[in-house]
Amino acid sequence: MDSQGNAAVAPRVAVLIIAWNRVDDIVTCLESFSCVEYPNYEVIVIDNASEDATVPTVRERFPWVTLIANDKNLGYVGGSNEGFGYAMEHSADYVFVLNQDTKMTPSVLRELVDVMEGDSKIAAAGAKNLLMENPALTWGRYGVITWGPMLVHTVGRFEADYSEPSPKDVEWLIGNGLMISRHALQDVGIFDKEFFHLNEDVEWCTRARHKGYRIVYVDRAAILHKGSSTGDARKAVVFMYGYFIGRNAILFARRYAGPLQWAKLLSLMTFGFLFRSVWALAGALYLGIQGQVPYIAGVIDGFARRLRRERITVRNPGPRRNNRDVPLDRFLRWIGA
Repeated sequence: MDSQGNAAVAPRVAVLIIAWNRVDDIVTCLESFSCVEYPNYEVIVIDNASEDATVPTVRERFPWVTLIANDKNLGYVGGSNEGFGYAMEHSADYVFVLNQDTKMTPSVLRELVDVMEGDSKIAAAGAKNLLMENPALTWGRYGVITWGPMLVHTVGRFEADYSEPSPKDVEWLIGNGLMISRHALQDVGIFDKEFFHLNEDVEWCTRARHKGYRIVYVDRAAILHKGSSTGDARKAVVFMYGYFIGRNAILFARRYAGPLQWAKLLSLMTFGFLFRSVWALAGALYLGIQGQVPYIAGVIDGFARRLRRERITVRNPGPRRNNRDVPLDRFLRWIGA
């Protein structure tokens, strides 16, 4: 979108958005580009064989978007790699990888480009992910490899937002609001197709760092992120995160783990599996008992020949999101429960 006179001198940015069965999310995301101040960018939506109205909606409502409609689900990795190829063929200087369940902010592209233009050894720069439903909290900032139950830890998960010095060198960047240079893609390569979806950002950043590049977090650059929309249990088609969390942790370890990392990873994965199983059984037992309380109350009221009006209806609390920043919830996120 070349809307300003200085577009010709600004580095060209290709924005890649992988879309899959969440038409409402992609509409919200694309509408948010009306606020973007950066003068020289192109938005490429790669649809992974959505079964909803994503493709016709993007075509009809956003004719300025380049749409690539796949006839099968290539995963986040395959779709991104397809977008990388398009971006390289169309002379992009930088590629900005974005999830569909996000909103842009006016300065995010400019902030990231400015940082990357300042040092050719920066392979990738990452933006802060603010929680869309409450931007006073961060969905996440960047990550560290812990070799723990989930392999990695995302710094800033559901914490109160604060400012920190940046650009800051980190181990890996969240693959949402992630900007990669053309040179790094040529030298380091694209995402590893074996990962399909999940932890591809961890592996790519690790590969780039092993080649001597910098991976930096830029605190003043931000996007809004809903988070895990493809895993929303209320939708008809849901992405199976648990499968890829286990699978891709092992794939990553096969490439990068030494004996001590293997021992730590496998022992903590086993602990996590056992804890989650016990936690799930305890939760099911609690819910089962709790579910019988109205029945017992009804039996008692039947004998008493009374109707308690407060028992007629119950308010559905809806699905609970584990987005509190308290010790118990931090532990449950660490363990994957």
